[in-house]
Parts: sequence; structure tokens; C-alpha cells
Amino acid sequence: MVDWNGLEARLAAASGGDHGLDAELAEAFARPPAPYTEAVEPCRDLVAAALPGWKLHVGFGVSGLFPYAALTRDGVHLDAEAPTLPLAILRAALQAIRR
Repeated sequence: MVDWNGLEARLAAASGGDHGLDAELAEAFARPPAPYTEAVEPCRDLVAAALPGWKLHVGFGVSGLFPYAALTRDGVHLDAEAPTLPLAILRAALQAIRR
């Protein structure tokens, strides 16, 4: 069983690539191992597989310093900022999964 609270806490604390967290994400989302915390493409693939129908938008927050990821579907809008774009995507994806 997935410890979603623990995974959310580890993602919130992450500041860059983390191979242990990558393994946890692969297991939680039933996806193949990949550098989820380091690369955008595996994160996009994860969102497409785990969250069908959700639209992903990425950019930089108001400050222009930190990237953000937003997921929308059926009038629901979820977003997250993070030190890196992969982490922002993963944080937003976890919000959507936990809805």
C-alpha cells in the first residue's frame, strides 16, 4: 500500500534529483523505473499514464525564479511550485492523485 502522506512529504522536502524517491514514485504509480525527479519527459509520461484527461501546463511563477506545473480537468485546477520543473510536475500530480 502506498504511503501517500509520506511520499508527499518527501516530494515537498526534495530540492533535486533523488534516486530513492524515483524508485518510490515508480512503485506508487506502477510505472517503470526512471529519473522522475531529474527529467521532465518521464514526469510527463507519468502524468499521461496516471492521470488520463488531465492537461499539464508548465512555466515560471510570478517571481520568475521557480518553475510551476498546473494540472486542469473538468474545471479543477491544481498547481505546484518547486526548485525544479520535474519536482513541480510531480507535486501537482500527487495533488491530483490524492483528490
